Amino acid sequence: MQLLLLAIAPGIAICLFIFHRDAYNREPKRNLLMSFLLGVITVIPAALIERYLINYETSVSSIAIKAFLYVALVEEGVKFLALRFYAYPSKKFDEPLDGIVYAVMVSMGFATLENVLYVFQSAQTGQGYQVAFLRMFLAVPAHATFGVLMGYYAGNAKFAQKGKALLLLTGLFWAVLFHGLYDFFLFIRDSPTVRDLIADGLLIAGAIASFIIAVRLSFIHIKKHRKLSQQTYNPMETMSLRKAYEHDLPLIRDLATRIWPTAYGQIIPKEQIDYMLNMMYSERSLTEQMKGGAEFLLAYDSVEAVGFASVGLAEPGVYKLHKLYVLPSQQGRGTGKFLVDAIAKAAAKKGGTILRLNVNRQNPAVGFYEKIGFVKVAEEDIGIGEGYFMNDYVMDKRLA
Repeated sequence: MQLLLLAIAPGIAICLFIFHRDAYNREPKRNLLMSFLLGVITVIPAALIERYLINYETSVSSIAIKAFLYVALVEEGVKFLALRFYAYPSKKFDEPLDGIVYAVMVSMGFATLENVLYVFQSAQTGQGYQVAFLRMFLAVPAHATFGVLMGYYAGNAKFAQKGKALLLLTGLFWAVLFHGLYDFFLFIRDSPTVRDLIADGLLIAGAIASFIIAVRLSFIHIKKHRKLSQQTYNPMETMSLRKAYEHDLPLIRDLATRIWPTAYGQIIPKEQIDYMLNMMYSERSLTEQMKGGAEFLLAYDSVEAVGFASVGLAEPGVYKLHKLYVLPSQQGRGTGKFLVDAIAKAAAKKGGTILRLNVNRQNPAVGFYEKIGFVKVAEEDIGIGEGYFMNDYVMDKRLA
């Protein structure tokens, strides 16, 4: 019983790890279990095909064919079929990370049964525990990395506009390549020619090196798709705010020059945009605004500055939101609301009853402000020099 638990444990542990990483839009447990069971079942056709194909020639070319085609391609091929025809078409496969999740579940089903068979076979010669511990840290995790590589591209394929088949085959290719490399370094020890030239330890090190590279790539792929999942289903998790100081003014100016052409390009002429940026966002102007009582805030998504705001007391009880801008990539993700909510909360704590702002009457952001509680209270046409005007709505939001 203890040996069986040792054989099963690594596959289950990796399944739990992947389930934990899929934190924002988890897959139904039933689908995950079915993927795992399909992985278990695919051991049977893989074993039959390998038994038919594999020979025991010891030339380097024969061993390479065995490692890459007869073992890696066969095993990754049956896992690929389970992923492609069960999980991939499912409506629950609704984000790129799901490709990794389902592919790993299939791989762990396959690896778990394979591990049980190897461990109990080795137990007959008294090496069951040694094999169980060795495969716990190498063979089973290796199957997981092959699953990640395959699933990463399956996730990309699911949501690609074109080239879906190529992406699916790319995932299969990388899984087969790393599986084949891992096995090749282990199998090549059976070649007398190679064994006479290269120490056994170096060949094992080659297998471990290919495994480490696959692990590294796997964590990169998981991190990338997990970030997409977080941005889709919980975009505010990595958001933070901090107060800006004079040394941050170049950063604020840089953000403004990146945001304004998109924000105002369809509303006011380019010449006016350039004029207003120079007038309002020169370091001298920003310094004067800061010294005049305007408090600037910077919004960060993880470590990247993605927006800024400026607020100050306009009259007793009324705080003026002078500026509120986020990068185009952040629009629709809740970043602007995140800034407004934080400012409104801080203003209310200071005794404010109204948060006020001006917004160009042609700016689509008017709808955004109305959605989060602002109402139009007036219209203003403000001359700013050189014949330019700001044609604005004045909008107020009552603070609780």
